[in-house]
Amino acid sequence: MVYSIGCSVEDIETPALLLDLDKFQWNVDKMFDFARKARVNVRPHAKTFKAAAICSKLLEAGAIGLMTQKLGEAEVLLHSGVLYGDKNILISQEFADPAKVEKVVGMNVAMGEGKVLTSIENAEEAELLSKAALRWGIKQHVIIEMSHGRCGTAPGKPTVDLAKNVVSLKGLKFRGIYGYENPVEKEVALQRNKVTVETANMIRDAGIEVEIVSAGSTGTYEVTGTYPGITEIEPGSFVFGVSPEGTGYGFRTMNDVYFKSSLSVLTQIIGANFLDRVVTDAGQKVMSSGVAPLVRVDEEVIECERVSLSEEHGTVQFKEGSEVRKRLKWGQKIEFIPSHCCTAINQHDNLLVIKDGKLAAVWPITARGKYY
Repeated sequence: MVYSIGCSVEDIETPALLLDLDKFQWNVDKMFDFARKARVNVRPHAKTFKAAAICSKLLEAGAIGLMTQKLGEAEVLLHSGVLYGDKNILISQEFADPAKVEKVVGMNVAMGEGKVLTSIENAEEAELLSKAALRWGIKQHVIIEMSHGRCGTAPGKPTVDLAKNVVSLKGLKFRGIYGYENPVEKEVALQRNKVTVETANMIRDAGIEVEIVSAGSTGTYEVTGTYPGITEIEPGSFVFGVSPEGTGYGFRTMNDVYFKSSLSVLTQIIGANFLDRVVTDAGQKVMSSGVAPLVRVDEEVIECERVSLSEEHGTVQFKEGSEVRKRLKWGQKIEFIPSHCCTAINQHDNLLVIKDGKLAAVWPITARGKYY
């Protein structure tokens, strides 16, 4: 598909993934203003946005580095040249495959020791990484994932014991721990942060330096980011926001911690013969399954009865006599706000950057499909 820079949104072929540049920048400014006031580092989770251009914007805004879920994401973003100075990437998913261990160590050999950190959860993984690093004559920098319900070590002594094991291995350098607490209610987040910080302090009491204590997400950023002892937070979807403004995150309450909905799918009404519905050309394949998207028309989220997504169609249904439905016409272009921005991003090759209703740039989604 060929895009004409400067063209109106109305002239963009659908379906297309749009990024409102002003709302995106508002979200970025809000997160980093918070971080400066809270004196906490931000390591944005690139599994959400996957685009090297967004990584560059966030690093410029003050991010300490990046987090990725997958080795493949880290590889392509590292090679895109977004890192500079002491910025680094932390891969949050562990490795059980010796070939992946070799690859991540090789990335540090080529790009510089400590450029790509890895998370670990057991002594076997630590041994694999250490042996590979020693063969190359470097140290692989690692961080222990402390579990709050998924991968990782149990809090307390099991994490301390693994830290002791790490510092005994000549091919590893221990950097710290991370304890992703999940998007949970405030009191749960606070309790999990308490356990994470207490475990970090237990490691320190064992005579081991703990530089990084990482946790948090967009859903808990203002709780975790102000918790004493947490050194960095790992939000990702804040760049895109979700839901109507004024709700967003913050444990589903009206609040001032939300982010603006900067990401949308432009779609065209291709079926309008019935007064109870319109049908568009955007379905699950360009968004995501799960909770139905919001519908936005002329910058306003409209009321409808429901949105149903099949593979290639989006059906917006209305109550009988709906005035909103009467305003929608065949051929009109409207927007869907995806319920899950991370999976929506992964369906597209490019992100179309919109400024003042016009196409300003096309950002490739660099790490799309990097599942390994």
